Amino acid sequence: MAPSSSPSSSCSASSSKSPPPPHQSPFFTPIQECEREGQEDGGTTPNVSRDKAVTPKHFATPLHAKTTAKSNGRKRHESAENGGDGEDGSVSCNKCRPHSREKISVVPLDNNNGVNKHSFFMASPNGIFKSIFHSLTRKSPKSTDVFTSREEQWRIAVAELTHKLIQATRKRDEALLEASRLKHSMAELEKKLDKLEVDCHNLKSGLGECNSNSPYRMGKAHHPHQDRVIRANEKVIQQFLISVSEARSSIRLLSRSLSMQLRHMGSKVCERISLLLQPYDIKVSHSKNPKSLLLYLEALLSNAFFEDFESVGFRKNAVNHILNPIDRCEANYGSFNNLQGLTWEEVLNKGTRYFCEEFSKFCDRKMSEIVAMLGWTRAWPEPLLQAFFVASKSVWLVHLLANSVHPGLPIFRVDKGVRFDSLYMEDMGGERAMKLVPSMVRIMITPGFYVYGNVIKCKVICRYHNNLDTSLINKGLTPSP
Repeated sequence: MAPSSSPSSSCSASSSKSPPPPHQSPFFTPIQECEREGQEDGGTTPNVSRDKAVTPKHFATPLHAKTTAKSNGRKRHESAENGGDGEDGSVSCNKCRPHSREKISVVPLDNNNGVNKHSFFMASPNGIFKSIFHSLTRKSPKSTDVFTSREEQWRIAVAELTHKLIQATRKRDEALLEASRLKHSMAELEKKLDKLEVDCHNLKSGLGECNSNSPYRMGKAHHPHQDRVIRANEKVIQQFLISVSEARSSIRLLSRSLSMQLRHMGSKVCERISLLLQPYDIKVSHSKNPKSLLLYLEALLSNAFFEDFESVGFRKNAVNHILNPIDRCEANYGSFNNLQGLTWEEVLNKGTRYFCEEFSKFCDRKMSEIVAMLGWTRAWPEPLLQAFFVASKSVWLVHLLANSVHPGLPIFRVDKGVRFDSLYMEDMGGERAMKLVPSMVRIMITPGFYVYGNVIKCKVICRYHNNLDTSLINKGLTPSP
């Protein structure tokens, strides 16, 4: 017991100079030691654990001058040797590993123990590389997953756009079909309006006044046969007015069909049309003003269709095979009744020559004239051929009805430069120039007809002047176009 007192006294003396216990410092965090280290220490120093169970008090480590600059490994080795010698097994160091399982070790949180921190991080350098490679291998599946998700999103977007494109194309086709139907309906309405227009302009005074001026009215009470002729003429006149309206509408429809084909014909046909309109001082542009082009093209077609209208069968210097005027009128009216119900399907199946040879020759001549006039080089599509057939048939029926009465119903035309006369002419540009007064004719669109005491006005496009410029016209001066 005596020898142990000196070390205890020395420890008590040195405890006053030693720092406070490590578990009381706020800069250290207690960490439980592993079980294996505790077993190793327990195997070497069993007495220490037994003493600690009795007196769980920490004793300060005696100071040695030689071990102050040594590393932790050296101190651990010395403590093991001291424990083996049995000099003092209860001596412990706060900076060394504890000897028992119940002891705790501390890790400094400040920079006072920089050497131990450095040794802790550098203890296993392979762990750093393992952590790096582990992070890389862990991120690579994420990147592939992101790429796959993006690719799937792009596929979905492309599928949606494709579906929208298909829907838009389908709607466009439906709109085009609806537009074509509306155009056809507009053409039919325009035809009906033309009929009403003719009835309003030419039947204002009534058929009674028209027949009162007819030479067949003379001697009505004394010639019953002439009464039948007059009643027949009234029916012919009514049909003639309707046929003139249908002929004008069909020629307008043909000009519209031709203008649609001009887009695919190139610039040669447009240049040809401009050359034909050059004598009238007219410049047209299909892109800038397509409506004016329709009017001028209608004027050219009407001039071609009604050329030689006064002659028999539209042929110059042709002779009448039937000299009796009454028989000739009946023959023409019978031909009108035969051709009135002729359809395009019947013409496709049997041809025009099967129904009327004169009408077939008329169609061939007018087709050749129009092709030569426009400089057309391509074959005509079926819709264009059908429009040409309808126009040719309408003009031919007007010709037959005009020669179904005796005397016949004459045609009249006007040339450019003629002063405008509202009694015989109708200005097609009057709606666009309401504040202007038509002065003279620029070009005739469709010819007119004399119907006994009445008249079917011809349609023209005029040059205009203001009301203040009437003095120029009275002096014979030509106003500016």
